[in-house]
Amino acid sequence: MALMGTVPRRCVNLPPGSLRTLVSCVLGDKVQEGPDLEQFQEKFGEWLGVPYVFGASAGRSAFQLALEALGLEKGKEIIFPILTFPVMPMVAKILGYEPVFCEVDPDTFNSGPEHIESKISDNTGAVLATHLFGQPCPVRELVALADEHNIRVLEDCAHACGVRVDGQQVGTFGDIGIFSFAEGKNMPCFGGGAIATADDEIAQRAREVLAKAPMPAKGAITKEAVTIWAKWLLTRPSVFGMTAYPVLRLKLLSGKPLMDSAVGNELLEEFISTNPRVSRLSNLQAAIGLLQLKHIDSFNEGAKRNARLLTEQLGEVEGLKAPRALAGDHIYVYYPLTLAPDRRDDLRHYLLRHGIDSKTTDMADCSALKPFREREYTEDKQKGPSEASILEICVYPVISENKIRRIARVIRAWAGLPEKVNGER
Repeated sequence: MALMGTVPRRCVNLPPGSLRTLVSCVLGDKVQEGPDLEQFQEKFGEWLGVPYVFGASAGRSAFQLALEALGLEKGKEIIFPILTFPVMPMVAKILGYEPVFCEVDPDTFNSGPEHIESKISDNTGAVLATHLFGQPCPVRELVALADEHNIRVLEDCAHACGVRVDGQQVGTFGDIGIFSFAEGKNMPCFGGGAIATADDEIAQRAREVLAKAPMPAKGAITKEAVTIWAKWLLTRPSVFGMTAYPVLRLKLLSGKPLMDSAVGNELLEEFISTNPRVSRLSNLQAAIGLLQLKHIDSFNEGAKRNARLLTEQLGEVEGLKAPRALAGDHIYVYYPLTLAPDRRDDLRHYLLRHGIDSKTTDMADCSALKPFREREYTEDKQKGPSEASILEICVYPVISENKIRRIARVIRAWAGLPEKVNGER
């Protein structure tokens, strides 16, 4: 069993000083309220290039805040990519809107005007422009289409914090940009989320919603922060090999699930049971956000370097498709390999036996999930990449170049191919 040289499925990206900030906020009674919240919202807005930013306790809460601040009439349709995080359309449905799903491009996993236009109806109120896995969608063209039909544009930037299109940050093209600072994203802040807008009316409604929103309990915020810091420690490659990796190997040998999070219908059932509502960003989360803003651009550049190296070292592997940067500034928050569903688990298990953990995706074909099945899709069969065909590899810069090269060699060996290059640097 390989213990050294292992690669985790994801690495929590906390900036230097996170533990010190956590301890300082707890001891100084600045976990919930404090000066960092206003400063972070201002600095994040400056970094993005928008006048208004409003924090929320989580990305899901931020999306709910965005919908409530948008001011759409209840019953309006909102167009979502068919392959997306299912909590997003569930939030819309809970708030009284009708999710409508459109196809996605099989190479980018994003939707463009060619996928969305046929779904626009007289009852369409908004479209969600999703920048999935760190690659921007054709957002300029999508906004132009929305303007033609007088509908609003929300940008889901949960995977795309720091992505730029022609120098402009995603999240600033539409009416509202939504960001997630969850542990699995590239800019985690002990949880949290935010919305960004340049619209004065949206900003005023957001203030009104947040004025009535609760702040999570100090104990809950602190517990989440400690848990995420512990996950940061456990996802350091050297620590992972001596802790979580042996557990995963034992689970594989015994045929048990590999510590995957709830997805699809199970995820939605858990989410609905939490009675979701808007809650505010804490001062502790904002303090971590201020630290993250000093490092996020260099972090994204490191992930891009590793992703380019992995793609280069993989080369052509029959039946396996590596992600390609087809538009804008792909930052590879996730590196999704696509292959036949009946081969995905075989590759995953092979990688794990060779010290490389990987992750099944949290995205889902939302049109197939229970809460959305009542809407009939008889006009045309929805099609696109299946979540069962996606396997995510971690390419964060904490993974060394030698390990990235090794990942490529192991995948090529699984496919029966020789090494593309000899030796390691």
